[in-house]
Amino acid sequence: MKEKDENRGGKEMSKLVYVLDDEEAVCEIIRIVLESRGYSVATADDGEKGLKMIKEKKPDILIVDLKMPKLNGYELISQLKLNPELADIPIIVITSLTTESEHSDEEWREKMGVQDFISKPFEPLELVERIEKIIGNNTKSPE
Repeated sequence: MKEKDENRGGKEMSKLVYVLDDEEAVCEIIRIVLESRGYSVATADDGEKGLKMIKEKKPDILIVDLKMPKLNGYELISQLKLNPELADIPIIVITSLTTESEHSDEEWREKMGVQDFISKPFEPLELVERIEKIIGNNTKSPE
């Protein structure tokens, strides 16, 4: 996993986003959209891989699906919240598990203690806006 700083004129590293989702297509769409905005993106298809990545290099923000193999999103978030070094990582949950829920995304966000909560399907550009609201803009420098 290499971070790209060529988009920032070599002056500072791109903000690092981890996308943890077992749906490869979801990871790929998010990766393409975020990289086009100058973010560095790494993905994992299960919670165990994601937790290992997070412990090796702390991201600026984490995008997490709740339904993943080996270590699901609920368990991953719980482990992060218990670790003082990782508890402050901003988290956006994306999931289809709550689509039929009587609770709103805002209620789920508050219940889980995360920065944002988005039900699938979602608009990739809306996700970018929410990321930028939480960690700031990371637009590419003019070429």
